[in-house]
Amino acid sequence: MKIQVLGIGKIREPYFREAIDEYSRRIGYYVPIRVRDSAKEISGSAQDLEAAYGRLKKEHHKADLKVALDRKGRTLSSEELAAWFEKAMFNAVDLISFVIGGPHGLARSALTDSDQTISLGAVTLPHQMARLLLVEQVYRAFTIIRGEPYHK
Repeated sequence: MKIQVLGIGKIREPYFREAIDEYSRRIGYYVPIRVRDSAKEISGSAQDLEAAYGRLKKEHHKADLKVALDRKGRTLSSEELAAWFEKAMFNAVDLISFVIGGPHGLARSALTDSDQTISLGAVTLPHQMARLLLVEQVYRAFTIIRGEPYHK
């Protein structure tokens, strides 16, 4: 199994980038992961959101399991996320692709193109923090699967 995280917009603050890189390195112990940002900043217009998603769409469509992050999606506990990954591994899913909106949200087509929509909670998070939280939860899920002490 491989994981990719596709984000609209750039990670500007170095402390977010460093933390995302650290968790990505840790996840790499279990499965390959790639975190990619769209290179171009966008406005909040629907047309710009669609164009930004369009730049990542080809990579998202290569995945066996396409997941959009949206506050209206299904909320999973850390243990439920771990079970979700176990099920994907059992079903021989080769690539899971997560797509996360930028500061202006996510294109409607990203939601309709995805197989599932999950939420990181009811609160609205800055897009940079959402990416960090996602990679931390992916790492946590794999430590739960392996029975390691990170998840307390």
